[in-house]
Amino acid sequence: MTASKLFASLTLAALCAASVPAFADDTSVTLDRPGVGQHEIKKGDKVPDEYKRKELALGDWQKRHLAAPGENEQWVEIKDKYVLVNIPNGTAKDMVMKSKVK
Repeated sequence: MTASKLFASLTLAALCAASVPAFADDTSVTLDRPGVGQHEIKKGDKVPDEYKRKELALGDWQKRHLAAPGENEQWVEIKDKYVLVNIPNGTAKDMVMKSKVK
């Protein structure tokens, strides 16, 4: 293999590896729950009931640069995500990776 082909191959491999974080999934979060096992939650899915409790609501969502929750909604922190939860039906309306907000 010539030096130019090797360089081209290495450059392509580096670009592919660097693009993986760009596709990081901020539309789901995986919980490992005792007695239930791993459970992936995506937008539109029901969250465990505990995330509907007011005690888990993020009161400082403005400081975290999150959108204002609507009526009967609250932001909660689940692992590496902020999740907007509709309280009455318990569904995840939106998800944002914590690393994407300041």
